[in-house]
Amino acid sequence: MNTTIQPTRWHDLNAWVLENDTLRTIIVPELGAKLVSLFDKRNQLEWLVGPGDRPFRKVPYGATFVDQDMSGWDEMFPTILACNYPGPGDRHDATLPDHGEVWTLPWSLNDASEGRMTLSVEGQALPYRLTRTVDYIAADTLRLHYEVINLGSDVMPYQWAAHPQFVCDQEAAVVLPAQVTTVFNAIDELWGWGPCETPYPWPNTTNADGNAFRLDRIGPPALKRARKFFVLPDERVNWAGLIRQSGRGWLQMQWDAQQVPYLGVWVDEGVYNPESVAALEPMTGFYDSLIIAWNKQRVTLLEPGATHEWTLTVRIGTGQQPFPVRQ
Repeated sequence: MNTTIQPTRWHDLNAWVLENDTLRTIIVPELGAKLVSLFDKRNQLEWLVGPGDRPFRKVPYGATFVDQDMSGWDEMFPTILACNYPGPGDRHDATLPDHGEVWTLPWSLNDASEGRMTLSVEGQALPYRLTRTVDYIAADTLRLHYEVINLGSDVMPYQWAAHPQFVCDQEAAVVLPAQVTTVFNAIDELWGWGPCETPYPWPNTTNADGNAFRLDRIGPPALKRARKFFVLPDERVNWAGLIRQSGRGWLQMQWDAQQVPYLGVWVDEGVYNPESVAALEPMTGFYDSLIIAWNKQRVTLLEPGATHEWTLTVRIGTGQQPFPVRQ
């Protein structure tokens, strides 16, 4: 398998293209190492939502996520929701920005050779270095390998989450392992889903208004609604899938559930994006705030000088998907 890596430009920012005969991935290092395109050449299908009418540009540290371009795949670290750092040491109570800090920071290019690209970033609010290596392990499979090292002298709780905003359509469906039968609502009293941590059957349920609802199906952006659910924290899953346009395209994300124990699913049907999107979000804490995860004792702890590593793969296919869709 031949992979090429070339510099390019994306909306007037420097970017890099990783490409093989099947897939093309574009990354913008100076904007949080954002993946801005994940393109399947076989059916000319783009999987990541573009910025649309929003300006694609560098953003200031501490920016509010939904006020920015709302495109592509961002890395969330060391929190998702803004909060004060709950860990010990001289950084205790430090302000952690909305959706973390690494999505607004420029990443350094460490290597772009031999079919892989490695970038890293050092924290401002907390002392760490986060490194991500991207390559293709098969013609249809992108691999993202992560490494975080604690550069400080105190144990560091952290929360990482992938935040890929995948383009959907009216026939799109989120697919979870058969063991998932119940999920938690994670957004309080919005879009008809009641208080946080209200349990709902997956995928056939009834919303707070008493109406039957398919949580796994993605509607059109004209609906102007959104939802965020978590797989129950003790229900360790290691994959999630997404199907578009009645089988024209599908993807499956996989990870080690021992290293990345939790999974959130965000669906935006026209609230923040002009297109409907779904974000499959494997993560290391439960749920969207580091301080909540800390208080629930469902957070990953990194000892001083220690390193954690984990890997996420994204397989992209056409035609019949390798996982069953519930009726």
